[in-house]
Amino acid sequence: MEGPIGTLARVVMWVGLAAFVCSAQASGADKPPLFEEVQAAAKAGSAEAENDLGYRFLQGAGVAKDEVQAAIWYRKAAEQGYAPAQSALGGLYLHGVGVPPDAMQASDWIRKAAEQGDALAQSDLGMMYLKGIAVPQDDVQAILWLRKAAEQGSPAGQYNLASLYQRGGAGLAEDDAEAIRWYGKAAVQAASQLGVRQSRQKLCEYRGENSVWCAEVDTPGAFGPVDDLVAAAEGGDAKAQSALGDMYQRGLGVQKDVTQSADWYRKAAASGYAPAQAMLGYMYYEGIGVTKDIDAGLSLYCKAAAQGNSRARANLEIMQIYGQFDLKECSVRLAR
Repeated sequence: MEGPIGTLARVVMWVGLAAFVCSAQASGADKPPLFEEVQAAAKAGSAEAENDLGYRFLQGAGVAKDEVQAAIWYRKAAEQGYAPAQSALGGLYLHGVGVPPDAMQASDWIRKAAEQGDALAQSDLGMMYLKGIAVPQDDVQAILWLRKAAEQGSPAGQYNLASLYQRGGAGLAEDDAEAIRWYGKAAVQAASQLGVRQSRQKLCEYRGENSVWCAEVDTPGAFGPVDDLVAAAEGGDAKAQSALGDMYQRGLGVQKDVTQSADWYRKAAASGYAPAQAMLGYMYYEGIGVTKDIDAGLSLYCKAAAQGNSRARANLEIMQIYGQFDLKECSVRLAR
């Protein structure tokens, strides 16, 4: 069975092409500049515009797709020292897109970008050392560059590093806790980035408390970048508030903080959101992140169960089996 690194190795070098658009076009404007405006700026010598133009030709975004032109414009920006373009040009050489395949050229450009701190290039360079592609195979260098990428927030780097921890590769001891920590950091980022969906799948496979990610694999959207979730939550979105509660409770992409978790669940529960009521009920019942209050926990379970929440219903039924609660009491609690 092919391992996680083996699967990603075929596509990880495309990260520079798939995701650097964030630096090339996300300038804070409501919509990207017109092709003609980018072209004029590129012809005037703007490295950022040259890079943007390369991306547009590569993707056929607002212009006929032309991989040769993409390589030409990426090279112009790369020769000016623009790291995202160097990373992208390296990817083109690696795969022979718009230029003849040339692994040495690929490694040269990717290294230039990586040494400037480009996280995507650092992830690619780490994988090149891991696989011995145009550089001597070197586990120490592989881990060094993958860790640099991961610590900068690159989801591809985080995924690759997590995969090595999961299987105990490249000299790292097998460590599921570290694997889950890095998968979690990647999983909460924008799903369009390479490494994010793969990390969510890996977390789902761990099951247990990480089963929350299984819904993301099947129906992506419940989790997203933390900043976006916080903005939605602070705006009163109960689902986002509950998602933050889940993340803080489990340490998914954020520092685990059960007090913060309870605070977010409380906000969502106050809006009548059943999953949050069930989770907050559990925290009150067990005294996790809040002062233990069995009465409050039972009332929250009843509210969630009345809305059809299976977790709350199951907990109440288990309590009834052991003589700890009578389901008939819920009607009294709900009438309060």
